[in-house]
Parts: sequence; structure tokens; C-alpha cells
Amino acid sequence: MSRLLIAVFGLAMATLAMSAPLSLLSQLTSEQAIDDAPRPYEFGYEFGDGQGMNQHRRESSDGTGTVKGSYSYTDPFGIYRNVEYQADADGYRAVIKSNEPGMSNQNAADATFIVEPPPPGAVLQQSLPSEVVENAV
Repeated sequence: MSRLLIAVFGLAMATLAMSAPLSLLSQLTSEQAIDDAPRPYEFGYEFGDGQGMNQHRRESSDGTGTVKGSYSYTDPFGIYRNVEYQADADGYRAVIKSNEPGMSNQNAADATFIVEPPPPGAVLQQSLPSEVVENAV
């Protein structure tokens, strides 16, 4: 009985679909035009955990396709990275300022690195066992 009901329902739906005006079907399946023109925007946020970790992000666009922004991170030991960037018709360019251990002033592609020595506490933190570091924070 249920197979018969399913078959009748399927036949009814097929009949309705076949009788729908072609213009209605073409309206349902046509794609909407998408406006990809750049628009001005601006956003940003900033937060921290109250124990020395801070992050921020800011970005804006002037509506011509140019995007400028920055983001940064600082940990409780004073290690930081700050990136200022711009993307436009000339490509993506960034200036990275950091004191992360292991970083160097070697520029790559369109990224300029400005590296300072890490804070003494960060160097000490890297040489300690992880249990000691976790308990210190």
C-alpha cells in the first residue's frame, strides 16, 4: 500500500513539474547577477587574557581595491609580532616587526622584516621544561 502511495505521489509531482510554465522554471534556475565592485569597509578588534597576552587586528579598504591593515600578538613573556600590510594593484606588501627567537632580518618577496632581540625572559622560558613554564604563566 505504501509503495502505491509513493508511486502516486511521485507521478503527481512529475505531472505538476511538466505542466509548470517554462518561464517560471527558467526564473527559478537563472543565476542572480553578482556585484563584485570593491566597497569601502573598516573593521577591527582588540583583546587580551588579563595575563599578558594581547592581540589586535585592524583593516580598511578605500573602495578602489586597496586594502590596508595590521595585526599583532604579544605573549606574557614579551614576545611580539606586529604586521602592517597593504594590498593593491601593485600586490601584497608587508612589514613584520618581531622579537621572536629565531627570526632574522632577511626580507622575503614583498615582506620586510624588522627583528629585535627577544626579551631575556623569553630566552630563559625556551630553555625550561614545559611544566615549569606552564606553572609560571
